[in-house]
Amino acid sequence: MEKQPGTVSQAPATTESYTEENIKVLEGLKAVRERPSMYVGGTDSRGMHHLVWEVVDNAIDEALAGHCDQIHVTIHPDESITVSDNGRGIPVGPYKHENPKLDGKPTVEIVMTVLHAGGKFDSDSYKTSGGLHGVGVSCVNALSEWLKVEVARDGKLYTMSFERGEVSEPLRVVNQQESTGTSISWRPDQEIFSDICHTYDLIAGRLRERAYLNPNIQIQITDLRPEGRTESFHFENGIVEMVEHLNEGKTTIHAPISVRTNAEDGQLVSEVALQYVDTYNEEIHCFANNINNPDGGTHLSGFKNALTRTLNNYAKNEGLLKGNDTAPAGDDWREGLVAVVSVKITNPQFQSQNKTKLLNPEVEGMISSSLGVALTNWCEEHPSDAKRICQKAVMAAQAREAARKARELTRRKGALDGGGLPGKLYDCTSRDVESSEIYLVEGNSAGGSAKAGRDHRTQAILPLRGKILNVEKARLDKILGFEEIRTIIQALNCGIGKDEFDISKLRYGKIIIMTDADVDGSHIRTLLLTFFFRQMTQLVKDNRIYIAQPPLYQVTRNKKSEYVLNEKRMTAMLSTIGLDGTTLVVRDDQQNQVYRLEGGALNKAFQLLKQLNELVATVRRRGIMFEQLLAKRDDDPAGQGRLPHILLQMSGNRDQFFWSEDDEGQHRQQQAVYHADLNMDQVIGESDNGGAKWVRQEMHEVRELEWLFGQLAEYGLSIDDYALKQEESASGETLPTRFELIASDDKGNQRSVPVANLADIVAAVLDVGKNGVEIKRFKGLGEMEAEQLWETTMNPQNRVLLRVTPDDIYKAQHLFSVLMGEDVEPRRQYIETHALDVKNLDV
Repeated sequence: MEKQPGTVSQAPATTESYTEENIKVLEGLKAVRERPSMYVGGTDSRGMHHLVWEVVDNAIDEALAGHCDQIHVTIHPDESITVSDNGRGIPVGPYKHENPKLDGKPTVEIVMTVLHAGGKFDSDSYKTSGGLHGVGVSCVNALSEWLKVEVARDGKLYTMSFERGEVSEPLRVVNQQESTGTSISWRPDQEIFSDICHTYDLIAGRLRERAYLNPNIQIQITDLRPEGRTESFHFENGIVEMVEHLNEGKTTIHAPISVRTNAEDGQLVSEVALQYVDTYNEEIHCFANNINNPDGGTHLSGFKNALTRTLNNYAKNEGLLKGNDTAPAGDDWREGLVAVVSVKITNPQFQSQNKTKLLNPEVEGMISSSLGVALTNWCEEHPSDAKRICQKAVMAAQAREAARKARELTRRKGALDGGGLPGKLYDCTSRDVESSEIYLVEGNSAGGSAKAGRDHRTQAILPLRGKILNVEKARLDKILGFEEIRTIIQALNCGIGKDEFDISKLRYGKIIIMTDADVDGSHIRTLLLTFFFRQMTQLVKDNRIYIAQPPLYQVTRNKKSEYVLNEKRMTAMLSTIGLDGTTLVVRDDQQNQVYRLEGGALNKAFQLLKQLNELVATVRRRGIMFEQLLAKRDDDPAGQGRLPHILLQMSGNRDQFFWSEDDEGQHRQQQAVYHADLNMDQVIGESDNGGAKWVRQEMHEVRELEWLFGQLAEYGLSIDDYALKQEESASGETLPTRFELIASDDKGNQRSVPVANLADIVAAVLDVGKNGVEIKRFKGLGEMEAEQLWETTMNPQNRVLLRVTPDDIYKAQHLFSVLMGEDVEPRRQYIETHALDVKNLDV
């Protein structure tokens, strides 16, 4: 029953509705699968990538303990992930515990299946660590369709497998191994996560950051998916190189300054790197035990105090501050400053579970003292650079005063207080902040359509004229002088900058950027995002900024139109049309009709075939012909017609396929392959037998392929027919194909589409779907009528919004510097690198 507004439905309180049977105890990892958001933050892309962070951070902790210097992350074509390191290897011996359920089990099994089990609770094993709760890798196991762990230690290679947190293959020795380390492979569970698709740039950005913070580690990422990339990160100068990377595209004032300090008791190590650039924004990144602390903490306080105190004293002692100068404040001394502050501490104390703020009081004093001394010495050794920094701070103070006057002037015009609203704003009637939203729309034409089509109760429209000022290159006084920016500030009502911004005065719960899907629209969107990131960062941190996703296509069929957001949805729509009223006929070797699929059965079979084609593409990207792989079923040692899942490619094109690690281990022993690194996928090694090169690939997609074979067989479709060719009779006539699509239109007319093999069925269905369909691509919002814009882009029931998240502020800061900064060369390099990623380009 649907509840009416203002009513509360309440069940009668009876003892029968709440009994002892209602109390459940979730044992093992069932609690993680029941409430995944409690452990990884959600079941969306963010939560799925959190699995990667957990395993990588375990390897990083092993490196911090001094036992690991190489980490390799691989993204496989089936979206599984492998994280390998050359550390000590997870212990595999029998675990001793008073609980008989745990006692005697392999320690690696305990680590993988029991929450709060790990080496982080023992200060002798890990002095500093990012993860302190022992839930990381066990959560990954619980939320994975399958997980495989390989451990090299004690001269042996061990392996163990799990499915959704439960042991599927017990621990066993599969080979000899002289090196040590751990390799963990897993595929996120599609029953848990909504979309299994890893983002290369997101993972690579996190790995790059970890490499900066740990200069003794080499971290490599390999993407084996289409158009994949490989990068290796190793920075001998650590956070100094991180600062240089952040300043790419900017004009620097001096060489980076670096300070490293070790506490006498060895419990604390601090590192600071800083550099001034010829811009107007402050950018300071703080880390504790490799964890980013966006809210700072005691390490940030110590840094700010030392910087302001030392530079103020130097400027006064050198007579660089004249009597009529506005005295620089702390913010003035940090204008144009880019800095990284990193501490490694034995017992970190954080404000909350998400570790956004460091609280250890001893950190503040140590950084303040050490940086103060180092910065004083640097100023004396580099007087010309120090003078330029002081002059920049004086100019910042003058600009601050000018900005204050500009604020007063702007406030008198009503742009910085609640006294008035911009004339071009079409406001909503609701005064409830959380339910109201404002659309920043490109152009008056689109603004008019949005105004006419909106829900006036909760949706406000603010049309913007042209491109706004690039705030990356402007001080606050100049920013406030730009009319379109003043209009945005006036509409939002929450002020601007550190001194004036007050999120409690914000008038709208959502700020939605709605621009055209072309180059100009992208540029305007980037300018607006730069403005919010630089001047209203708290809106980004509070998840208030969104990007509208207007449709790219209008599909018309039988005088009925539908709107399509992107290429993926276009394919889904064409398949739906192609399957409607269509029958798949299956024939035998004598061309006799033996089977017909239609309706729901055909739709399910079609979805299975789509999955199959994707996996076939994965196999081919490995350099293997799918037909060759299918033929290997006849060689299965167990005689069960299975596919091999391990490929050992020897030099001279001598490919060897294996059905198990045991078979592979015997072969490697015969070839004397003992001196390779940890048994990671796609790793090149050498054997002692003539120095032959080999590359090992574990084909994780085989598990899903064999499941698909079985599912297709239930619909009368045999994988043996995957690559059939259309045959001819002795007289040269074309014989009927194995498959035939019989498509019917709305008038009952039928047409026949011959299909030679299983592989071509998907393409044939899509071709049927295109018949009689008109496809129109939108180039701008102004082309859409008000009703169209409402139904496709603004109706909360139908629309798709992208939320701008603060997950990777560091990467965003660097990207804005490259795209919007003064230096042309980094921008050119970025465009050349990503040119092939562009879609829907209007020429």
